[in-house]
Amino acid sequence: MKKIFFRNRLSIIGFSLVLILGAGKAAQASGITEGLRATIDQVITVVTDPQYKDDRTTRRSKMKDIIFPKFNFLEMGKRSLGNKHWKKIKPEERRAFVDVFGKLLENSYANKLENYSDEKINYVDEIVKGKYAMVKTEVVRKNDLINVDYKLIEGPNEWLVYDIVVEGVSLIKNYRSQFGKVIHNDSFDVLMDKLNAKVKKLEAGNGVEEEEDKDKI
Repeated sequence: MKKIFFRNRLSIIGFSLVLILGAGKAAQASGITEGLRATIDQVITVVTDPQYKDDRTTRRSKMKDIIFPKFNFLEMGKRSLGNKHWKKIKPEERRAFVDVFGKLLENSYANKLENYSDEKINYVDEIVKGKYAMVKTEVVRKNDLINVDYKLIEGPNEWLVYDIVVEGVSLIKNYRSQFGKVIHNDSFDVLMDKLNAKVKKLEAGNGVEEEEDKDKI
């Protein structure tokens, strides 16, 4: 069976969450940008707190409780699977897919966030068009600068992230391409099996270092 590789993208999106941990300047201090900033401050507190250094379970739980209410996993799941495939599957399959896809992102992000190393971010712009918004950032590292944009959709109570674009590469478009290949070459059921297996591996804390630059299912 052909192995499908998410070439560098999971490490990119995981790194992009690490990137928002540094507190830089904001071009516009709107409620959208400030909502992200509030999340950032809370995460920094957990990641750098000495009492959680050797308590992975508690640290992971607190990180997820803070970060992932800021993501619209239903929107991300629908977009990553693609409209054609989304329409073909049953409601219960949609729920199962969104659940495992959310867990995949959660655990991938958590693995990267735990390697926080003082990256700094500058909030350079915010664009709002109806119920959609984009917060544009520049991530300042020791020897380079990376553009990371966060796409958000307005929810009932707050704005939630539905895509992350790193140097012009969309997280959702990348997943849609990779998921489509798995379904085309095999089936939706095979995709689900691969995603579930990957989540179990991540939750067990296996395969993190050796898959720094590539992630596979």
